[in-house]
Amino acid sequence: MQCSNVTTIPKGLLQLQGSLSSMMDSLYYDPKVAELMNTSMGQYLNGHPFLALAVLVFGAMATVPIGIFLTFATVTFIAVTVGFILLEVFLLSLGGISLLCVLSALAILVSLVLGACYITFSNMLNFYYSQCVSRYQVTRLEPATNITVMEQDREEDEESYGKLEV
Repeated sequence: MQCSNVTTIPKGLLQLQGSLSSMMDSLYYDPKVAELMNTSMGQYLNGHPFLALAVLVFGAMATVPIGIFLTFATVTFIAVTVGFILLEVFLLSLGGISLLCVLSALAILVSLVLGACYITFSNMLNFYYSQCVSRYQVTRLEPATNITVMEQDREEDEESYGKLEV
């Protein structure tokens, strides 16, 4: 008896093989791929398909960590930039508020000191001039002009300063 091992390929698998074959043909006849295949490296890889597969897998696997690294670097750069901008805004705001508080306190302090000086000097002058005016006495009031005529009180001056000579 003879054993016959005939394998039948399902119709779906044959259609898949045909579509992959047509896709590979379109890729192989692409002008850039054709230019690469005309080089010595392309001809060498065409003659050694396992090495071509290893180079393809290595290239594909090398892009994953490089892509992850570039993504991480980009996200880190964006986060640092945004953080720096936010930190600068916070520090400038804090400095501006501090400057505003210091200048306001300085303005209040200066106004208080000037107010105290004004009150002190005005009271001193009022006291001084009240002493000078108390030496004078009202002698008459001019009716037409409402001017008060004051004459120096000689008795108080003589008591304070001694006898005055006129």
